[in-house]
Amino acid sequence: MRTLLLLLLILPATITLAQDPNEPRTLFGSGSEHDNGGWGAPSVALTEVMGKPSLLTGIKGGWLVDHRFTLGIAGYGLVTDVPNKGYDAYLVEQGETVRHTSQLRMGYGGLLLEPVIGYRSPVHVTLPVLIGAGVCAYQTFTPWQPGADTTHRVDWFDRGQAFFVLEPGVEVELSLVRIVRLAVGASYRFTSDIDLPATPKDALRGFSGAVTLKVGRF
Repeated sequence: MRTLLLLLLILPATITLAQDPNEPRTLFGSGSEHDNGGWGAPSVALTEVMGKPSLLTGIKGGWLVDHRFTLGIAGYGLVTDVPNKGYDAYLVEQGETVRHTSQLRMGYGGLLLEPVIGYRSPVHVTLPVLIGAGVCAYQTFTPWQPGADTTHRVDWFDRGQAFFVLEPGVEVELSLVRIVRLAVGASYRFTSDIDLPATPKDALRGFSGAVTLKVGRF
């Protein structure tokens, strides 16, 4: 009996000592024992471009330093159509025949800086900041010859423009298992002025709501 009581007293203390208080905890399973790691992630963001609901898809990833800070890269591209009738009117004024509505295209990427707050908790906060550049342009469809029905020219780079982007955000991140984290958050996209015909200078600025699935060593 004395031996059993002694084991009951020692066992909880042994389990407590075996757990690292600095180790990140997860919702399902144990956390990582590594101080440094890395991760990659697909990301989907809902935003507005020129007042129209738009979808961005992208990838993010980087080196995670001491569980507390990610240094990496990120990039997004606009995958939904953003028409602009004003730009079509501009083309007509220039003497071009417009076959289909012009679509604004955009992509950007750059350096990702992401501090992690409360990394030991399975539910914690990150503060991602993307600093980089992008390119936007109109994709226009005009016939090779007046009256053509099937062949068309795609004007893409003729009216393209580079821009600077700064996108700070905040995310709530869930450590599901040791190698998988789910992040849900919001950000605001600041860009330099856009100088395209019949296009607002702040056309690419706006809020985004994103979902990111991270896989790696945390």
